[in-house]
Amino acid sequence: MSWMFEKVAEEMGLRPPAGGFKEEAQRIEHRRDPLTGRWSRINVRRAGRLEDAAGSVDYEGLARRSRDGCAFCPENMDEKTPRFSPDLIPEGFIARGETRLFPNLFPFARYHAVATLTRSHFLRTGEFKARQIEDAFSAGVDFLERVHNRDTGARFPAIGWNHLSPSGASIVHPHLQIIMDSRPTYLTGLVLEGCRRYIEERGSSYWADLVREERMLGERYIGSLGRITFLAAYAPFGNGEVLAVFDGRSSLSELDRGDLSQLSRGVVRILRGYAAMGVESFNLSTFSGPMEGAAEGFSLHIRIIARPLPAPYHTSDTGFMETLHLEKIVEMLPEDVASAMKKGF
Repeated sequence: MSWMFEKVAEEMGLRPPAGGFKEEAQRIEHRRDPLTGRWSRINVRRAGRLEDAAGSVDYEGLARRSRDGCAFCPENMDEKTPRFSPDLIPEGFIARGETRLFPNLFPFARYHAVATLTRSHFLRTGEFKARQIEDAFSAGVDFLERVHNRDTGARFPAIGWNHLSPSGASIVHPHLQIIMDSRPTYLTGLVLEGCRRYIEERGSSYWADLVREERMLGERYIGSLGRITFLAAYAPFGNGEVLAVFDGRSSLSELDRGDLSQLSRGVVRILRGYAAMGVESFNLSTFSGPMEGAAEGFSLHIRIIARPLPAPYHTSDTGFMETLHLEKIVEMLPEDVASAMKKGF
């Protein structure tokens, strides 16, 4: 085991009724994130828990019931979506391909936009096209640059994607959220500080060291596209987590057209991998340095995690340990995630 990857393995003995009360041991791994020190707990046996999912999901019904009056569908946008002030976006919105970007009606940041990904009201995880994702991200970066040019105090950007209700999405129609603040999010701040501390202590970039170690070990390395390396996260934030690390880019402001193209192609491959696993809901977020770029030792990166199926009464994957103790409990080994995702690369 590399020095970067710390874990503690424990076992709990019990006698389950399904096995005739025969003694068995279940393995729990505690894994520590190499940069922030955050811990995750893994027990693959939890994937076999009985959950209150009411059979298979009726995706056609979900799309049909939620489509009527959807503000994000093209025929309703002009009447039902807000517009930016002319001094920020003279046109009131940004249009690119199937994307329209406009203000979030209920913002939680000083600058908060929504960008539709598709004209279609509903797409399943494996149905997204690279061009749709590229156009949405491109519009998002355009918005961030316009904001920063107008307000240099707005420095820290993030682009996120909640797909379907288990991820926190209140609208079925696929969309990104783009925010800009004067300060980094809590986790981004931890990572920025961790990167500075790592350079002081070791004289090298954490992200470059991480990618080199993961490539050498091969257990969690998925593949690379351009300057982006895709890994299964060692200490996951959630099930099926994939980490995308940019080489030579510390901020969303530094992405060029080639970067956006490679990113979009990679995300599509990850989503198709999720589809093969039966995953239909997920979260994605960028973690970016400030818009002026060149954050010391920091690499722009993206995290994608799987969420439960959007079925009625389904058990949430977030409980007291995740919400109040900030330790994630997952039921998929990162090494197994990497093995499954490699097929798409």
